[in-house]
Amino acid sequence: MSLMKYAAINLGEKDLAYGREYLEKARDEFALPFVSANVYRYGSDKLFAQAFIIKQVGDLKVGIFGVTTNAINPRMLTPDLGFEVKEPIAAAKEIVSQLRERCDVIIVLSHLGLNESKRLAEEVPGVDIVVSGHGYNRSHKPEMVGNTTVMQSGSKGKYLGQLDFVVIDGKVEVAKGKTIALNAKIPDDAAQAELVRGFDDTELKLKAGTN
Repeated sequence: MSLMKYAAINLGEKDLAYGREYLEKARDEFALPFVSANVYRYGSDKLFAQAFIIKQVGDLKVGIFGVTTNAINPRMLTPDLGFEVKEPIAAAKEIVSQLRERCDVIIVLSHLGLNESKRLAEEVPGVDIVVSGHGYNRSHKPEMVGNTTVMQSGSKGKYLGQLDFVVIDGKVEVAKGKTIALNAKIPDDAAQAELVRGFDDTELKLKAGTN
């Protein structure tokens, strides 16, 4: 993720399962830009990550924030992991109220699944784009829910979602959107491929040592 220079990274329940200490170490070591409006440090009113970021893109200010589903099996998110996930729609409404006057575009990274991401688009006025994750749904093209564009690009890194838009007279107009299969036609990035080889070699050695 650090090599790919993500602008913002939302957290899913499987990320949280690594525990707060691990995620804090990874964040600090690799300068990972975590955002979350509803993941809190357990037993406190303090968010684990920054609620949002504002990116200057040309003449535009783009606000980006994340929300995570709170419908998590308690066995997956035990108190010792250090997190508490609060209601995402309410959190989204609060953040949008802070961003609307400061930003030209508001993007939500929604780890809610496609159906709940659509509900967020319906219930939270002022959101321009919802990038949805969680589950296996893949949007072949963007979907409009009221004035909000919603798109989900599958799971497990099999596809890259691409959404192109312009802002005309203060309104976001989606030009096109698609999902791109990350298959053999897409050449490997040399640095990433080297990392994967290292992981694979380590896994093979560990298996050889335990068999």
